[in-house]
Amino acid sequence: MNSPRSITRYNQPIPHMRARMSSGLRLGWLTSFLLATILLPSSLCASSLGDTARQLAHKIAAAAGPGAFALEVTNRSSLDDKSVREVRSALEAELHVEGVHTAKAEQAIGTVEVVLSESLREYVWTAEIVIGSDEKKIALVSLPRSTTGTPFTAALPIVLKTTLLFSQEQPMLDAALVEMPGGSRLLVLDDGMVAIYRHQGANPAGRWEIEASLPIAHSRTFPRDLRGRLLLRRDHLFDVYLPGTFCRTNSIAVAPLTLTCNETDDPWPLAPEDGAVRAFFAPARNFFTGGLSPGIGKVANVPSFYSAAALPRSSYTLWAFAAVDGSLHLVDGMTDQSIRGARWGSDLAAVHSSCGTGTQLLVSESQNLGHGDSERDGLRAFEIPDRDPVAASAAVEFDGRGVIVALWPESSGNGAMAIVKRKDTGWYEAYRVSISCGN
Repeated sequence: MNSPRSITRYNQPIPHMRARMSSGLRLGWLTSFLLATILLPSSLCASSLGDTARQLAHKIAAAAGPGAFALEVTNRSSLDDKSVREVRSALEAELHVEGVHTAKAEQAIGTVEVVLSESLREYVWTAEIVIGSDEKKIALVSLPRSTTGTPFTAALPIVLKTTLLFSQEQPMLDAALVEMPGGSRLLVLDDGMVAIYRHQGANPAGRWEIEASLPIAHSRTFPRDLRGRLLLRRDHLFDVYLPGTFCRTNSIAVAPLTLTCNETDDPWPLAPEDGAVRAFFAPARNFFTGGLSPGIGKVANVPSFYSAAALPRSSYTLWAFAAVDGSLHLVDGMTDQSIRGARWGSDLAAVHSSCGTGTQLLVSESQNLGHGDSERDGLRAFEIPDRDPVAASAAVEFDGRGVIVALWPESSGNGAMAIVKRKDTGWYEAYRVSISCGN
C-alpha cells in the first residue's frame, strides 16, 4: 500500500476563480442550424431517393425471395422525416412488384431491417434479411451526397467557460466536485491516492482545505504515462479506474470512508451513465485497446483509441473515438466512418447543454506557436449534425501555455473536467468546463 506523500499544493480562492468566455460567433441559431442540417440533405431530389430505394428493393427481393416480411426502416443519417417516408414508400412499392409483401411480425416468414446511414461522401443504405433461423443476408446500396456542405465551418454560437478549481505540483489524473453534508468537496486523483478537500467558510471567500486522503493500494507497476478516472456513484461515493486496478469506496452510510482496490483488467465505462458502453484499457499503455463490452449495435471492436464520447440521437447513439493514429471514428452501431486530417488532439468529451442539438463534443486542439516555440493546447466545441464535424465555438486556451493531459465528462454530464499542465511552472491545474448559448 502506498503511503500518503507530502506534496506542495496551491488552493485557489473561490472569489478569484476565473471564468473565461470565448467570443461566440454571432450567427442566428436558427439560420445556422438550417445551413448545417437542412440545406445539405434537401439538395437530394425525390427521384434520386426513389431510384436508390428501388435498387435496394431489387437486391432485397433477390436475397429473400417471394413472401411476407416484416419491414423496419431506421434512419441514422441526416435525411429529414419527409425523405425517409419517401424512401420507405418507394421500398414497399418496389418490393410489392418483386413479390415481397410487408406484414406484421407474427404474420411474416422473415424480417427485413433497413438502416439509412452515411459517410462523408455518400449515403449508405443496408438491409439485413433474416428468414426463420437461417443465416442472415445483407444487401447494400449507396447514393452520392451533396458537395455543398463544408466540414469545420462555424454553425452555432456557443460559448465555452473554463473555471480554475485547483492547482498542485504533483501530477493530477482527474478531479470531481461533489455536494456532501457540510458543504462541497473536491476529489483529486493522482497515482497514489484520492485527496478529499472541503470548502471552508460560509461565503465564497473560503478555500479548499485537505479533509482526508485515501491511499491507492496496487502491486502492479503503473505505466509512465499514467491515466486514471474518477466516477461519482449513487450508492457509494466514487469509483477509481487505473490501468490494471479498480477501487471503490464503501457505502455512504458507513463511516469512516475507506477505499478498497483490486487488480483487474475489467473494461472502463466510456460514459458516466449507468449501463454505458465499456472499453478495455491496455494495462501497460495509455490507451484503450478497441475492444468494447457491450458492443455498439453490431460493432464490437473499434481501432485503438485514447478517448470516446457519446452523442445521443433520437433513435440511436453516435459514438466518437479519437484513435491513436490521429483519426476520428464515428460509430452508429452499423457503420464506422473514419475522418482524417482534422488536426484534433487525443481528448474528447461529450457535454449536455441547452444549446443546439443538446450535446456538444469538446475536442482538444494543438496550437503551434511558431518561431521555434513549443505547442500549447486549446479546447473547442463541435456539433456533428450530419457526420461532418461543425465548429460550434471559438477555441479557448489555458494560462501558462497549458497542455491538456486529461479531459473527462463530469458524472452529471453537464460539464467536463480538464487537467492541464502549465509549461511555464510545470504545475497541474484542474478546470471545470461548461457550455452556454451565445446570443
